[in-house]
Amino acid sequence: MKKLFFTLLYALLMISNHLMANTRYYRLAYRDDPSTTVVIGWSNDGTSTNAMVYYGTMDQGTNWSAYPLNHGIDRSSSYVSLTNNFAELTGLTPDTKYYFVVKDDQGVSARYSFKTISDDPNDPVTFIAGGDSRTNVPLIESCTGGNCRLQRQNGNKLVAKIRPDFVAFSGDFILSNYLGLGNIYYADWLEDWQLSFGPDADGGFIAPFMATFGNHEFNDDIYELFDIPNSDNYYAFSFGGNLFRFYTLKVVEGVNVCTDTTQLNWFTHDLQNYTGTSSEPYWKILQYHVPMVPHAETSPNQDMIDCWANLFQPYKVNLCFEGHSHVLKYTWPLVPSSASGSDNGFIRDDANGTVYVGEGCWGAPLRTLYIYYSADAAYNWTRDQAETDGFHLVCVSKQKIEIRTIKFDVVTAVGQVGTYDPPCTLPSNISIWTPSNGAVVEILNNSVGIEDQHLMNNKVEVSPNPAKDIITLIVKQKIPDATIELYNGMGRLIKTEKTDLEDSYPLNLKDLPQGAYFIFIKANGYSELHKIIVD
Repeated sequence: MKKLFFTLLYALLMISNHLMANTRYYRLAYRDDPSTTVVIGWSNDGTSTNAMVYYGTMDQGTNWSAYPLNHGIDRSSSYVSLTNNFAELTGLTPDTKYYFVVKDDQGVSARYSFKTISDDPNDPVTFIAGGDSRTNVPLIESCTGGNCRLQRQNGNKLVAKIRPDFVAFSGDFILSNYLGLGNIYYADWLEDWQLSFGPDADGGFIAPFMATFGNHEFNDDIYELFDIPNSDNYYAFSFGGNLFRFYTLKVVEGVNVCTDTTQLNWFTHDLQNYTGTSSEPYWKILQYHVPMVPHAETSPNQDMIDCWANLFQPYKVNLCFEGHSHVLKYTWPLVPSSASGSDNGFIRDDANGTVYVGEGCWGAPLRTLYIYYSADAAYNWTRDQAETDGFHLVCVSKQKIEIRTIKFDVVTAVGQVGTYDPPCTLPSNISIWTPSNGAVVEILNNSVGIEDQHLMNNKVEVSPNPAKDIITLIVKQKIPDATIELYNGMGRLIKTEKTDLEDSYPLNLKDLPQGAYFIFIKANGYSELHKIIVD
């Protein structure tokens, strides 16, 4: 009798291990260091209780009790008719694959996996950047092949094939959360996102997601559905130790970004903290929704240039991803300028400029390009542009950033990147946009991270620092035809001086308010930056 009892008990336990949990719509995000933390999110219909994430570095399938670690729900919310749950796993090992299941009172989920980012800047990082997936609404949206959702699904399937370290999404998930339709459209979007998971043989691999606020989102959409670290919809993380710092900013269409002083102050102070300090990354990368100078549909946003782009040169922002206009574009490196030769507030500067990439083609209806200069150029600094669906595949290393645009016209024939393939591996048979200036945009590392400053052999030292009325540029190697620019802590250009730099050169700081400033020296493709304090 006792033997029969334990046999039945064992059978019941085995059955319970195979009952499916009432969980769906999985997605991963970050709230902290991507090398040691991840947020696991999922939804249910509100009837699931006692849910727990079981995880570890060994694949135990759906045998939840065999996983050595577990963590409960940190936050739950009811939003757009979904109960959304988030569990933040901390203390993870960098550059490590983890497997997990979620068990609730109704059973166990499928087994999934994710991989933490390396904390070594010598290890390249691959991510996908794109946006504007929207929703197929009859009579309102006309998409490639007549089906926006199909294009969105094709893009998601390609994410699974590519297996990036993470995905950066620049906003406009669905057409609208208005009229009470968000519950339908977001459920569709989340269902489609499950297509981005790697094959089951690879552990149901899920790439974490960095979400951006777009003009088709309500303010709470991103925070409640993706558990971003700031309900005000702006945040930043450092990847690969100090390989790069990635910023997500909020733009409200038609609202001057200069008026959002809380975000602007946070952004400026964060740039300051990661410039000229021990935390300085090799690269700084941004994503936001509305472009500064759109290549279709809308007009330039001078306030974004004034309050954001003017920060980019002194704080060495290398790359920006934009959305909204539903076209593809690459720019040459740009700096804000009203000088002769500038166009809509920018001028090309290959040595010191920021590259802009966009503008949102993850299934949304494509729009007609501006062709003010040619079919390939809306502006005189446009590198390439096109009307086609796609997202951007980005490979970041200390030496360079490589950007390719992946088209959605080939999906089923594309090969699969595996767990142990080298970083930045391209799957076979993938379709890459090949415009007139080449299929790959390369941004070379002309401004190395702070840990390598001693190897850079700057030609100028500054003294004293802090300074009051005068600071002296001590020139170790002559710099002919040098331009000296002084910026305040908000990225505003205070003064410009041109000279042949040799021996020593006094720079007048008299009457400047106390605070942090930046001296930017450039000449014939050479540049260097010095942070100074005026007291």
